[in-house]
Amino acid sequence: MSNDTDFELELSCPNREQLDHVLEYIEFKKSRWDSWQARGGDSAALRARVGTTQAAAVVSWGIELQGEIEVDDFGHCRVSATAWANENSWNARISGDEGEIADLRARFSFLTIEGTYKDEYGEVGDV
Repeated sequence: MSNDTDFELELSCPNREQLDHVLEYIEFKKSRWDSWQARGGDSAALRARVGTTQAAAVVSWGIELQGEIEVDDFGHCRVSATAWANENSWNARISGDEGEIADLRARFSFLTIEGTYKDEYGEVGDV
């Protein structure tokens, strides 16, 4: 993948409480990204605060929910989202073995993430 990759995602969980935990975690990671950007990209203070020397542990990606959370008759929840990231070695990653989607799947085994991406070169694929 290249820079300027756009993602259309669908997140689903067995119940609303689980989905709320996932969304809280996403918002926490996004707030770290926003704080890093506000400091002009200087992540030293954030790295110290979270106790890491790895910038990748601080810099994250943003995700925006699209519409309302849907709940079926069995309580299963689903929400659509969009995300964007620079997908190169010096910036936040969404896809790949060390990307944010892999992190979410590892942390929340009950979470299902489906979707597609399109990069600046027109390459498309599934997440």
